Amino acid sequence: MADSPADAVTDLTQDPEARSERIVSVLVDTFEDLIERDPDAFRRRFRKMAADPFAFYRGSTCLFYDDVSRLEDPWVDGRTSRVWIQGDLHAENHGTYMDAAGILVFDVNDFDEAYLGHYTWDLQRMAASIALLAFSKALSDDAIDRSVRIFATSYLDQVRTFTRGDDDDAFRLTLETTEGAVHEVLERAQLLSRITLLGRDTEIEGHRRRFVEGSGIRRLDDDEHDAVLAAYEQYLETIPESKRKESVSYAVKDVVGRSGMGIGSAGLPMYSLLVEGRTQALENDVLLSMK
Repeated sequence: MADSPADAVTDLTQDPEARSERIVSVLVDTFEDLIERDPDAFRRRFRKMAADPFAFYRGSTCLFYDDVSRLEDPWVDGRTSRVWIQGDLHAENHGTYMDAAGILVFDVNDFDEAYLGHYTWDLQRMAASIALLAFSKALSDDAIDRSVRIFATSYLDQVRTFTRGDDDDAFRLTLETTEGAVHEVLERAQLLSRITLLGRDTEIEGHRRRFVEGSGIRRLDDDEHDAVLAAYEQYLETIPESKRKESVSYAVKDVVGRSGMGIGSAGLPMYSLLVEGRTQALENDVLLSMK
């Protein structure tokens, strides 16, 4: 019998049979309802997860939190155990986007798992993802260890910088503040355009833009369509008045169901919404994803 939560986790890792049972139990508890709703989607999801350790890690966030939430964590206290964390901080949840000031930045770009928790959980999840991704690319153990250490020490250096000043919001990874690989990613992002994205996923029929029919796209029946729009309206209510766009914005022009998305989203009901942009011109329409 395990004497503590940490002992319980250790017991599971040392007993392969118990570990396997725990993995299955956590996945069933998390996904049972969704599996019953769409078993084919989850069959595809689990096949993707079985491809390699990093793919399994990406698709099993629930298992990660089942483990770490039962570990002793000497690095948190009453404050730092309940802070907003990204929730799924792994190496492939980073990318570029345009901020509110029109500046292209490189940053974490996926927040649908954000929640209150230990700040260390983000660090552990990111460090593990670096190790798994490096392992999949056949890097040496020394190179993997060095990569994780660079991540951890860089985090500490930035935290120290924040404690010495009052302008935390001024920190951004931009074309002006980066070099090397991150700078190259930002430069490539400059070449992308909304028109290219719209041209890939939508078409103009008459004087109206709509989603292109194709693999992974399905039209909704009236009930599902209305449910999606109702959820979208609830989302709009959460946007602060100070950040709302002009009145013409937010009008929904088309809605479709989607499948075949990433590992973490596989099996979830997913939709794409085509929304009016800043003006009624067709080139500034906006694409939104909804899970």
